[in-house]
Amino acid sequence: MIKGLTLPPAMPDLAAVLRSLLGVVAVAVPAVQWDRVGSPAGVAGAAAIAGVVALQDSPRARIPLVVATSLLTGGAVLTGALVSAYSPAFVAVAAVWSFAAAMAWALGANAGLVAAASVALLVVAPQVEPTLTVTLCTAALAVGGGLLQAALIAIWPQHRWRVQRDALTNAYCSLASDARRLADRTDCSAIDTEPLIALRAAFTVDCQARRRPADYRSWYGLPERIAATLSELAGSPDREAFGEVLAAAGDTLAAVAETRRSGRGGAAAGIDRFHAAAAGLDGAEMPVLQRLSTQLHEAVAIRLGDFVPSSPEAVRVRRPELRTSVRAGAGVMRSHLRGHSPVLRHALRLAVAVGVACGIARYADVAQGYWIPLTVLLVLRPETAHTYTRAAGRLLGTVLGIAAASSVLLLVGPGAMVSAALAIVFVAFAYVAAGFGYLALSAALAAAVVFLIDLDVGLDPLATAATMGDRLLGALAGGVLAVIAHVVLPDDELTRLGQRAGELLKTEVDYAAAVIKSYVHELQNPADALSAAWQRAFRARAAFEAAAGATRPETRDLRHWLRSYRTALNAVTASCTTLETTLPATSTAGWSGEFVLAVDEYVESLCGDPPTAASPWSVDIAELLAADQRLRDTVPRHGADEGAARVLVGEIGAITRNLSMIAISPGTTAVRRTPPLPPP
Repeated sequence: MIKGLTLPPAMPDLAAVLRSLLGVVAVAVPAVQWDRVGSPAGVAGAAAIAGVVALQDSPRARIPLVVATSLLTGGAVLTGALVSAYSPAFVAVAAVWSFAAAMAWALGANAGLVAAASVALLVVAPQVEPTLTVTLCTAALAVGGGLLQAALIAIWPQHRWRVQRDALTNAYCSLASDARRLADRTDCSAIDTEPLIALRAAFTVDCQARRRPADYRSWYGLPERIAATLSELAGSPDREAFGEVLAAAGDTLAAVAETRRSGRGGAAAGIDRFHAAAAGLDGAEMPVLQRLSTQLHEAVAIRLGDFVPSSPEAVRVRRPELRTSVRAGAGVMRSHLRGHSPVLRHALRLAVAVGVACGIARYADVAQGYWIPLTVLLVLRPETAHTYTRAAGRLLGTVLGIAAASSVLLLVGPGAMVSAALAIVFVAFAYVAAGFGYLALSAALAAAVVFLIDLDVGLDPLATAATMGDRLLGALAGGVLAVIAHVVLPDDELTRLGQRAGELLKTEVDYAAAVIKSYVHELQNPADALSAAWQRAFRARAAFEAAAGATRPETRDLRHWLRSYRTALNAVTASCTTLETTLPATSTAGWSGEFVLAVDEYVESLCGDPPTAASPWSVDIAELLAADQRLRDTVPRHGADEGAARVLVGEIGAITRNLSMIAISPGTTAVRRTPPLPPP
């Protein structure tokens, strides 16, 4: 089916789930048995959070991310153990930690969720007097659980990651061989595309990410662009003059394929040789050589780790990049310390709601009171679209999860080891439920938390016997607090309008991607797929118009933006309608592989990056224009498909132009006369 439209649930690899669960078991069982651990729930929860981070399908280094997560969760467990016995300090620390954790949403959704999970570890700390030995042992075991997950990644990597690494190695080895063959001037045959096709399949088939970020796509897109550049040089009449340059490029690509430390020296020597050979050349092919130089530098950087591709969620704990990454992340969060930022609004909501919830739990003598701040953390998100619907859905899932877990505990009876086993089982359910929507995920998480907290039974002398009613009452109170926080501290109306505009743009682009895909690929039930995509776009348009109606367009700039935005999107819809009416009636098997690959690359660029709390969804116009040009260069010059291909390329060009108009539009932030937020 069409990628990004009709997708199966994002099921994690079974072996990877077992690996993460093994890490949880390895620390949960000793934590329950060892009397020097003050919070087995915090220890097991820290290991489970690190396991979730280890499961993410990300092209960036997983081990450093898991290590950073283990330090964060260990710090939360340590802080909770130190202040949990002192209610005023506990409430203040929970509120401050919640504010800082919510600001992490500026770095991306994953960073925000992990930071929110660390708050949960803090607020469930048992209310006992801290002792040096117990506190340090608890924190050390919490950090050790995360580090164990990092070690398991290194020892037992996902099969998918090994396939991707092997495909990358094969692709760069093939490109190196092609460049050397062209440099020998003995063979002018085309570039071998089989390794490139296998590379794309390794990264795109059965991928967990619904919308792969640009830095993810670069892993398989960059070798394809290098192949296109080499093909362009191969067809040049002056190819013989580039023998030394191509040979140096081949050496560089061979070093890129070799990811051990020795590869860095070979890559540096190859690039120096490339520049030395290119310095003595001059002619019409110099732009192509400059493009190849840029691509080689990018390949060395991405493959050998000189830097990480730009990403709002990337923090690479390696060599001097740590200081740069931390400074950059702190700068991004500081840039959101402004009244109109949705991230700051969410941080204020979360800090106030968690602070009030912890105060109620401590001073109102509420049984199982920690469920109030826990539910706030489960329900509150920095959303401006479908806010109350999603909050109600998460609250319903939390209530269902609590009811199910409490019923199981009632049947099996109390016991730390039984709770530990059930907690691990429901952590596994949470891993799987992540692909089925936020209601299922909330239910699985709430059930897992019930069993995790039950590990601390007997540690808190002030705690009362846990009942289902107490847990449900706390959850309902937390849900009400979360909704009140949204009502009292709402997002700015222009921010809501901008988010709705981004949602509408995303659905329109999904509709365009569906139509373009159906033009060159045979799909099951294409009419149903296109109808579903259009229905989503129609609903998003209605929501956008409702938000526009609720916003008072008192300024000329805002009225002009609304008019131009509607005009551009209407033009995109018109192009899609034209393509729908001219869909080829015959089989698409006759399309050339190069043209279909160019169409797929355009759709990848069209689908763009996932939206974040810091910014609405948008299209990378520079990447889209480059993909559009590559598509035009591959249009068939003859044959039965030439007419249909030209119609497709013409309408794609119109879509690109209209999306470019949206990109250069000042947007809602221009109304405030303040500069837009810098990109992460």
